[in-house]
Amino acid sequence: MSFPTTFDAYVPSNGADFFSVAKFKADYVPFDVLRAVSIDSVEQLATFAYSKRITPLSVVYHSLRCFYFALALLYTGFPSGTPGVPQIGFEELSLRLYHTALLHDLAWGNTTESTQHPAHAMTFELHGGFMAYEHLHAEAPSLNADQVGDIVQSIVLHTSQWPSGNSSAVQFLMSVTAFFDVGGYNGTGIGALNDSLIFHPKTVQDIERVYPRGSLYDAGRSEFDREFIQKPNCLLSHYPGGFDALLKDLRVGPIVPGNSSTQGLGGLD
Repeated sequence: MSFPTTFDAYVPSNGADFFSVAKFKADYVPFDVLRAVSIDSVEQLATFAYSKRITPLSVVYHSLRCFYFALALLYTGFPSGTPGVPQIGFEELSLRLYHTALLHDLAWGNTTESTQHPAHAMTFELHGGFMAYEHLHAEAPSLNADQVGDIVQSIVLHTSQWPSGNSSAVQFLMSVTAFFDVGGYNGTGIGALNDSLIFHPKTVQDIERVYPRGSLYDAGRSEFDREFIQKPNCLLSHYPGGFDALLKDLRVGPIVPGNSSTQGLGGLD
């Protein structure tokens, strides 16, 4: 089995509608299959370096887990070839996903470059989106307006949910994987989307073993405190159940217990 060559470029935003066009089999995907996807362009390496410089290692690892969770979904049944729906090639989709995942939480950065950015008073999704936009224009000049637009819009909207309409494949995958990595199988996630039907526990365990959770809870708690206190109208204020529900969803330990807690297995230190 291999990755399909193309995928639906746009999918229903609503979980139930999404499942009507998806054909998931939550099979185990070895991490060797996922890490074989090429990530070696100068621009991708620049995005990784920027993410690592701006955000704590636990946030970098969160971003990488999201990327590999997304690849696993592409492998196991993400909508592809739906009649009448524009298609996006695997290489193009994985390229956009990498930039999106690695840049989606730049506003969680603890450097002055992030905390003093002109957009720092905005909701963190917009704050990070502006930083990502500037980075891509400076360090990824080969990307065209459609590519940059999809990446940045997916970052800005990754915590938002709608009962109808469409999302780009990148945006949907970024949202699903970010919520899953934060809350696990019992988290709130996207309405009507049953994570147990799309994420195989062994796949999740393999990814968490390479990129362990570390202090992500502390980083998330600090960011959520800041958002709700300083920006009462932040996008996360619309989270079902509000601040208390968000904190309840935020996991301390791994999604699948039994992983190594040793940092650095991903070779990123």
